[in-house]
Amino acid sequence: MSEPLFQRLPPDSRVLFIRLRNLGEAVLDTANLRALKRWRPDLQITTLVEELYADLFAADPEIDALPLVRRVDDKRSSIRSRLRVIKEIRARKFAAVVNLHGGPTSASLTLTSGAKDRAGSRHFRNSYVYNLRIPDAEEILGRGGLHTVEYQFAQFKWLGLPGDEPMPTQLQVSPQMCVKARQTLRAAGVDPEKPYAVLAPTSEFYTKRWLPARYAALAEWLLAGGVQIVMTGAPTSEQRRQLAEVQEAMKRPVASLSSLSIGELVALIASGRLLVGDDSGPAHIASAVNTPLVVLFGPASSVRWRPWSARAELVQNYFPCNPCAMYKCEAFDEPECIRSISVDQVIKRVEKILNESRANQANHR
Repeated sequence: MSEPLFQRLPPDSRVLFIRLRNLGEAVLDTANLRALKRWRPDLQITTLVEELYADLFAADPEIDALPLVRRVDDKRSSIRSRLRVIKEIRARKFAAVVNLHGGPTSASLTLTSGAKDRAGSRHFRNSYVYNLRIPDAEEILGRGGLHTVEYQFAQFKWLGLPGDEPMPTQLQVSPQMCVKARQTLRAAGVDPEKPYAVLAPTSEFYTKRWLPARYAALAEWLLAGGVQIVMTGAPTSEQRRQLAEVQEAMKRPVASLSSLSIGELVALIASGRLLVGDDSGPAHIASAVNTPLVVLFGPASSVRWRPWSARAELVQNYFPCNPCAMYKCEAFDEPECIRSISVDQVIKRVEKILNESRANQANHR
């Protein structure tokens, strides 16, 4: 490649980036997408994400989101849905498509996009889809042990983005969502004018979930210190059950919100004193809105998946089997990596954040 893609694109070109499935990954993408936009503000940058996560970018002046709508009620409606997305992509006449995902859906959308330049990692299947094959990130940067943001930064660097380090992640908070979130808090009995902590105790993977009784103990400790509690989770029966388990282990009821839109969730977390949660999407949101957080890691690699933030405190007890595939624990009867984390371990990290917050407030005065 004589000249990297991002450097040779004509002015005002439209570029599509495809990243599907995961909330945390959609948030982590903002670091490099925003860096590209700020280096070349003329480019029109669009990210294709799951329909549920498009709201992340609703208030963003730099990044546009194209939602992938999935229909699962029957095969015919799923095909129609896919065709509508293909039609929309082709109508926008993207000059380039960069596939950051690599699965069969993203490959087919890249192939049918009509874009002249189609970039994807060298290890992706269906190599015929891409006329730009990106080498391994470790080869580009000359080192291993990369965070996901660094891994993607290497790909962007190979495509022409200048710089030596990736930017922080950043989400724009919608003023309208802030108003709505405050109304929701009041309706749930939480005073938005007073400090509150967001607890995110849910996960799709049971191997990543801290025990409900320990979240309850942490919540009671925070309440005793004058910090209100707001629990959040996805609007699924399974995650509502997980929230209920924490509530059942508590001595008094707290706000439990599982029907928030993504925009409301971002606003809620942005106004919180801190967030404590499992390794999941809300932790990455907290990092991207500069809310201090404590994140509990079990089977996943904290090197690769920690929130991309200096204000994040990690709690992890290392085991020889870490990291693993996470679907089930192969080494123990129960996932000891997450269950070995004590309440005291977490409280110590929370105390550190709260003390730093108090010190910062005193300095401002």
